Amino acid sequence: MAKARTTLVEVDKKGGFARVDSGYRFKVEAGGRFAPEANRYHLYVALGCPWASGSLTTLFLKGLEDVIGHSIVHPTWARTRPDDPEDTHTGWMFRAPGDAPVPNPAGHGSNECDDACVPDTLHNCKSLRDLYDLANDTFGKFTTPVLWDKKENTIVNNESTEILRMLNDCFNDFAKHPEVDIFPEASQKEAEELNSFIYPTVNNGVYRCGFAQTQ
Repeated sequence: MAKARTTLVEVDKKGGFARVDSGYRFKVEAGGRFAPEANRYHLYVALGCPWASGSLTTLFLKGLEDVIGHSIVHPTWARTRPDDPEDTHTGWMFRAPGDAPVPNPAGHGSNECDDACVPDTLHNCKSLRDLYDLANDTFGKFTTPVLWDKKENTIVNNESTEILRMLNDCFNDFAKHPEVDIFPEASQKEAEELNSFIYPTVNNGVYRCGFAQTQ
């Protein structure tokens, strides 16, 4: 297993935030290792992550909620190995509605476990780190979204843009709304041009500001 780390350590020599690419980049495709099948996959998301939220939104827009399950982590990071004093990693945790509030490790109060929390019904993992450990992770950064394969018991992909495309294109035979196309061919060039501006300045810009160690 790789040493656990968080996005907070991804900085360049000048102290600026420098995001590291996602580690799992397999694809769902007909005839491939991960074929499009109903009830084979599960989506893990954090609503505090804009990319993960987009993946969950697409799942519902396509009407895939009955063929691809999902879990939603609690919005507060917590110690993922609280019984190990030498392991100080904090990350996404699974909680069920009505569980005790989760305290912020920095001491800034606590957040309740409301109906937005959806626990890990597949493995009963307590943290997203536990899920990555089940996949024998060697990257050490435990991010969402995660598309999980229940058949092979492993992570297919944790890159949001690729998960979006797979949800949009690969499961239309099972979708309630196959006519919904979030990336129509006629608009792809314009969408890519917009994303080349929106991603670094807005989506990733929030992280660049919040996680930078110098200004």
